[in-house]
Amino acid sequence: MKKIEDNDTLGLIVIVKANKHQIKQSVKKLYDIDVVKVSTLIKPDDEKKAYV
Repeated sequence: MKKIEDNDTLGLIVIVKANKHQIKQSVKKLYDIDVVKVSTLIKPDDEKKAYV
């Protein structure tokens, strides 16, 4: 949680089939911000999280 607050990181739950490029384009379109980096992880319960 500290990383999210200190680095202005946005945490999102996305569909498992989405790749980093698709996530970056969607966030840029929806929130009108420049995305520097996208990190993803797939949780054991088949949920994918993206940190932008």
